[in-house]
Amino acid sequence: MRHLLVLLLALSASTALAQPARRGRAAATDAPAQPRVTLADLEGILPRLRSNDADQVREAIDLLTIIDRPEVVPPLAELVRAGQSDVITDRAIGALERIAEPSSIDLLTELLNHRRPGARRRAYAALAAIDDPRVRPLLERGLRDSDRSVRGAAALALGEIGAQQSLDLLFRAFERNVVEAAIAIGKLGDAESVERYHAFLGQEPLGVMLTGYDAFLRRSDVSLATKKAIVERLGEVAGVSVRRFLQEYLASFPDRIRDRGQRELKALVEQTIARIPETAAGVRVGGGA
Repeated sequence: MRHLLVLLLALSASTALAQPARRGRAAATDAPAQPRVTLADLEGILPRLRSNDADQVREAIDLLTIIDRPEVVPPLAELVRAGQSDVITDRAIGALERIAEPSSIDLLTELLNHRRPGARRRAYAALAAIDDPRVRPLLERGLRDSDRSVRGAAALALGEIGAQQSLDLLFRAFERNVVEAAIAIGKLGDAESVERYHAFLGQEPLGVMLTGYDAFLRRSDVSLATKKAIVERLGEVAGVSVRRFLQEYLASFPDRIRDRGQRELKALVEQTIARIPETAAGVRVGGGA
């Protein structure tokens, strides 16, 4: 146990936990002097996980996160199911997100019914980190959650995992004021989706619409023709907000562009900006500053 105590004290003195090196996996720390915690230390850590001392429980959760093996999921699940304070529950869910093991899906599914929206949001985030076919339907379920912030988190998660099969549901959620669905639609949609998205101009707040257009425009797999159509449509809307949005988009282009299509797109953005008045006095119908 002495070597375990040394590990725990060193971990407590550390300023930050290791960050994920790839989605859903805990990475090794940048500090070479940090002790290495392995699966061999699991049995020594478990008593602290069951302690009545919250600090010891938090340290044990952090150590299990560093071990980052499927074997740490059952003790974390047991901890959460036993009933814990909000702080401990949230920390355990965060650990499951970083570990990202499919074996945690059953527990995370249970947590989708947790009384606290914050715990439900974290459970959806943890699910989104797991590469498993069961995840997408569970995230779609979040679009119907009773809490607005949870619905938004579920929409964003669907965009993050590339759930193109969920586009219709995301459009439906957007119609029902899940504004975060705009970003997911922008990350997932095709040219047909852009036309469908255009229909919301004038119905949804322009600031919200621009988040979706930004996601479309930043993608490398969206055709130049589609991007030009977006810029032209925004030019029709005009307004100070659109002008500012296009200026920020223009700043993302490199100084030297070899591709002819990209040069044409940049020129179109510049021309569109030049046509939009700099003040709200020139805003046309359908625009918004």
